[in-house]
Amino acid sequence: MNRTSTTSKGRFGEEAAARFLRERGYRIVARNVRVPGGEIDLVCLEGGTMVFVEVKWRRNGSYGSALGAVGARKQATLRAAAADYAQIVAPSARIRFDVVAIDGNRVTLHRNAF
Repeated sequence: MNRTSTTSKGRFGEEAAARFLRERGYRIVARNVRVPGGEIDLVCLEGGTMVFVEVKWRRNGSYGSALGAVGARKQATLRAAAADYAQIVAPSARIRFDVVAIDGNRVTLHRNAF
C-alpha cells in the first residue's frame, strides 16, 4: 500500500473513531498529536479523565484483528508519548488508554485497554 492510501485509510479510521467516541460522550481535544516519543491518534476527555486513544483499522482479518495490532511495543510508544503530552498540557490529570478497533465495519471500544 502506498503512503497516500495508508494516510487516507488512517484518516478514515480516525474520523470514524472520533464520531463513535463523541456519540458516547467523549470530547475530542486533539488529533494526531506528535511529540518526540511518537504520535497519539486522539486525545479525549471523558469526565475528569484524559484519554489517549489508539485507532486501528483492518479491512479484513487476513492480517489479524485490529486490537491485536496494538502490541507491547506500540503500547510502550504510546505510554511514552502520552507522558510527554500530559507533562506539558495537564501534569496532574488522570489518564487512561483506550483502543478503538475497527474490523471491517465493526467498531469496538476497548476502555482501559492497557
